[in-house]
Amino acid sequence: MDCPPQVAEILVAILQTGLLRIRALGWSNDSRRCAIEADHLHNLPFLLTDYSLDRLQYYWEVERAEFLRQSAKEEVTTFEPHWKRLESFVVNERIPGLLA
Repeated sequence: MDCPPQVAEILVAILQTGLLRIRALGWSNDSRRCAIEADHLHNLPFLLTDYSLDRLQYYWEVERAEFLRQSAKEEVTTFEPHWKRLESFVVNERIPGLLA
């Protein structure tokens, strides 16, 4: 299934933000933080090319949540505007019982 254009735009913005952060962290020799950032992003291209609501919810409830757990507040602020926009798609399309 094709990713809805509004969701795709947000996911691309998350990827761009994360890749720029990884580049900066790499230049700062922070390999640990690079790995955390990359782990957060690595499934988003698949979500763009083979979209499903289940995958979007998995990103939101598992991958994003784990990234937040591993990050300080100041390390996630650049993602917050994108997540705020994405949240409406996740919440409005929630499947009962999925990752309850």
